[in-house]
Amino acid sequence: MPSSKRHSIDAFVDNGDERQNSITKIHGNCGKDLRFDGIKYHVFQGRGVGEKFILKDISGAFKSGNLSAIMGPSGAGKSSLMNILAGYRTKNVSGCIFVNNEERNLQDFRKMSCYIMQDDLLLPHLSVEEAMMCSANLKLNEKVGTEEKKQIVDDILNVLSLRDTIHTRTSQLSGGQKKRLAIAQELVNNPPVMFFDEPTRYILCLNC
Repeated sequence: MPSSKRHSIDAFVDNGDERQNSITKIHGNCGKDLRFDGIKYHVFQGRGVGEKFILKDISGAFKSGNLSAIMGPSGAGKSSLMNILAGYRTKNVSGCIFVNNEERNLQDFRKMSCYIMQDDLLLPHLSVEEAMMCSANLKLNEKVGTEEKKQIVDDILNVLSLRDTIHTRTSQLSGGQKKRLAIAQELVNNPPVMFFDEPTRYILCLNC
């Protein structure tokens, strides 16, 4: 996206039925609208070469409750934009990012969002159930009891068709199962903002 022209991000929206389970019951997370304006990101190509703009004047908005997709050809800067919006990349970046029309506080935003990257970082020696309970223990308030955590984990595994793999080590899962487990771990505390980089990688259409 090297053009100096101002671009807007086209979003594909999916308003599917909400699944009513304890994932949504345990937390009353308010919706978060995300807007970004004039995002620029450059890298240095070396001495005497100068800088190269990966993103230039990128603007767009994502509405709460919608599933939106950033789409473009390989090398267009999709992952770079995701890294910036999620707060993982801040160097050589300019522009404004707003949450509910207020300028984003990066520290607060990281607490209310999650980012599932292309490569799934799972602990290979843990079973699916153990990995999920570790996530629940780390992400949920200490006031949430063990049985309630187990119910939340069970609900999520059912939603993502992972219930039959609870005793399987993560290293033995298929690529699609690993991707779904990575998503499941982030769903534990029901964050209001979720970023997915290549979320359908290895996942069959029947499982989407």
